[in-house]
Amino acid sequence: MLDRAEPEVPAASRGGGGSRWGLPRTFESFRDREFRWFYLSMLGQMASMNMQLVVRGYLAYVLTGSYAALGLVGLMGGLPMLLLAPFGGVLADRIPKKTVLQVGQFASMANAGVLATISFAGVMRMEWLLISALAQGVVMALTMPTRQAMIPDIVGMGRMMNAVSLNMAGMNTMRLFAPAAGGFIVEFFGFGWAFTAMASMFLIAIFALMQVTRQAATAPGKVGDGPMAVALSSFKDIGEGMRYITRERLMLSILGISFISSIFGMPYQFLMPGYVADIFGGGGAEVGQLLAISAVGALAGALILATLPSKQRGRMLLGGSLVLGIGLIAFVQTQNFWLAGAFLMIVGIGSSFRQALSQGLLHSNVENAYRGRVMAVFMMQMSMMQLSTFFVGIIGDRVGIQNAIGGLGIGLVITVIFFTVFVPSIRRLQ
Repeated sequence: MLDRAEPEVPAASRGGGGSRWGLPRTFESFRDREFRWFYLSMLGQMASMNMQLVVRGYLAYVLTGSYAALGLVGLMGGLPMLLLAPFGGVLADRIPKKTVLQVGQFASMANAGVLATISFAGVMRMEWLLISALAQGVVMALTMPTRQAMIPDIVGMGRMMNAVSLNMAGMNTMRLFAPAAGGFIVEFFGFGWAFTAMASMFLIAIFALMQVTRQAATAPGKVGDGPMAVALSSFKDIGEGMRYITRERLMLSILGISFISSIFGMPYQFLMPGYVADIFGGGGAEVGQLLAISAVGALAGALILATLPSKQRGRMLLGGSLVLGIGLIAFVQTQNFWLAGAFLMIVGIGSSFRQALSQGLLHSNVENAYRGRVMAVFMMQMSMMQLSTFFVGIIGDRVGIQNAIGGLGIGLVITVIFFTVFVPSIRRLQ
């Protein structure tokens, strides 16, 4: 395995004009002009996606009154990631990353625009939500590996962990404001305007990404290969990527803890609209408030990681996953809205640690030619999380949503204990 811990690249050499930016260590990647535009693009995209989490989920629950329907929307969005993410990883390695992201952002903007049109026309049905979720899932599967793999290309390996943590902080900032904004818009203006706002956020993302310099593909294959040639060789490329992962046991272990913590720790987000309605008697605004509180914790966790040196990251990964599980167990024990919010803040801290650290550890250990394909496997955890949401929704209808989510927290705690005891290689990671 290659040692990816390269020395930090001076900001001035990366087009950032870094000497004019007297920033503390926490925000050092913002010295880089390319990263600043990339970051703004990410904020626009994540704002739309987090609004979607509340708006589309709440609309599904309004239309059906069923947790299973909420889970089904998540499943339709997650299946493409499970099936197509490996192809997204090939695109990330074989085609310039900026090109892949631009196409995906235009498609996402169109998807939100169609939902807005249907809502304003007054003909919204559950079937349209499922089709939209499936279409968005396809776009995400083919583009998210590229977005994650692009960060080291922009800032270099010296600032990689800082940039990943800041990227996570930005995502969690959008989790803080966007769900609340989405719930507010639905409450006072209706679903049509909420979907219009989502399309507008993608427009911002498109403009910002235009300012980022287009770089050549990391591993473009044979000279002259076009999109068709890339498509025909995709299965071979995917096979090479999977063989690489299986022979690098450390990365396999990191992916394992990341997948399991997603399956157990994250479905609560998709089930929140129904949970708030049943347990607290609230609506879209209350859903947004709880998700925003969770995002406060996640933002705090990401900023802490951006400040800390890259040491003891394996122990912090396990610790973050443990905190996530304990937070979920505590969350379902109370029917007090604000106390539940306090526990969700703890959940957010644990979630931020486990996601940023697992991604950073993969970037630190992967060979550059396989980076996109490894990030594709990493992003497949989103599909597993949404698949888990579908089954947890069914269980919640039968045994109660508090018991279902509490069971997830218990399962995650048991998993972390297992990895801590029987997979010592993770504990030793720096």
